[in-house]
Amino acid sequence: MINTTAFHSACFGFASTPFGKCCVAKDDRGIFSLTFPFDEEFAINELFGKFPDKKFYHDDKEIGIMAQLIFQRNICPALNFYGSDFQKTVWEALLKIPFGGRVSYEEIAISIGMPKAVRSVAHAIACNPIAFLVPCHRVILKNGSIGEFRWGRERKVAMLEWEEKILNLEKFQEIE
Repeated sequence: MINTTAFHSACFGFASTPFGKCCVAKDDRGIFSLTFPFDEEFAINELFGKFPDKKFYHDDKEIGIMAQLIFQRNICPALNFYGSDFQKTVWEALLKIPFGGRVSYEEIAISIGMPKAVRSVAHAIACNPIAFLVPCHRVILKNGSIGEFRWGRERKVAMLEWEEKILNLEKFQEIE
């Protein structure tokens, strides 16, 4: 017999964003996954495999409302990190990168007090389960080039350009 008290309810669904379809998963503590999958079925299997202790229910409407808050109103809901202590430290450092900002992997390593851990930092960033909200897209190579992105280099460029456009609009509105 399975002990159902060990399972925790979680909602997941798909929604449109300025960067293509996303898959979001959240529980009562916050969003714990935001991905930009290339295939919905693969995304569902990956989500269920990564979080076997969750009892998922599918609700595109609820996730669609959340996506509107995130991508249209720039509201960041509560986040719920699942990872090692080191990964959580790196992801928390990413949250400190200002909107539209760009930093290098080395700068993140320095910011967490581990300047020689650049490769480990890069790996933790690559494992970021909450794309966009934990802004791994703002991390670039030391030489200033964009670098790769788990969800496609083109999507990373689109995110950076979108943030830049919003910042420019805000500056323009301040002038008026």
